[in-house]
Amino acid sequence: MLGVILAAGKGTRLKELGKNVPKSLLPIGQRTCLEHIILGMKGAGVRRFGIVIGHLGELIEERYGSGESLGVEITYLKQDLSIYGTGRALLLARDLAGNEPLMVSYGDILIEPSNYKAMVDLARREQTPVSSVNWMDDPAAGAAVYFNDEGYLENIIEKPPKGTSTTNWNNAGVYVLQPLIFDYLANLSKSPRGEYDLTAAVRQMVIAGVAVKVHQITGFWKDIGTPEDVAAIRHLLESNK
Repeated sequence: MLGVILAAGKGTRLKELGKNVPKSLLPIGQRTCLEHIILGMKGAGVRRFGIVIGHLGELIEERYGSGESLGVEITYLKQDLSIYGTGRALLLARDLAGNEPLMVSYGDILIEPSNYKAMVDLARREQTPVSSVNWMDDPAAGAAVYFNDEGYLENIIEKPPKGTSTTNWNNAGVYVLQPLIFDYLANLSKSPRGEYDLTAAVRQMVIAGVAVKVHQITGFWKDIGTPEDVAAIRHLLESNK
């Protein structure tokens, strides 16, 4: 299984925190956000990684190189940020993945590490792709996720207007996918926001009849989109020591 981490974003909401360092390199406890993700996936059996870089990506390469210090193998995939979005970012991993399944994470998402293995186990047991969700008061800042009582994904709506969602489940930004996803990524159109969204490809896959299981994140989930988010996850990890 190939691990793919999407770490090309500019981190504009981080203000001064993201001015001179990519947000995936922000220290969270004793490790960077990116290192938490890599080691979490490694605990689920992933040893080979493609890291998509863009904004200040050279700093990520300098920090982790081939991945030897973490006991993994890293290949860097450079995203042209004029063609923006998580969908185009993941598409860069097509040749690297070959026929292997993928574990995918946005580079600014931290979750309780046991979730990575739980998702891999679910994908193998059900022989389906797996999407992850976390509970929020309103998923307007992320993507609203709808699934049935059997745990199969039915719909996913990126950045729904505030107050319009009839679900509290938010796209948690971690997936286990099959190479079939690349066919849908290659045919993506721009969203109204001008981006190529991975969630749109997953939605198209479901519409085409592909069964996708949903994993509900247990333990903590946090993105690090703002300085307040960074402070909150640092406090949480410190409290859990």
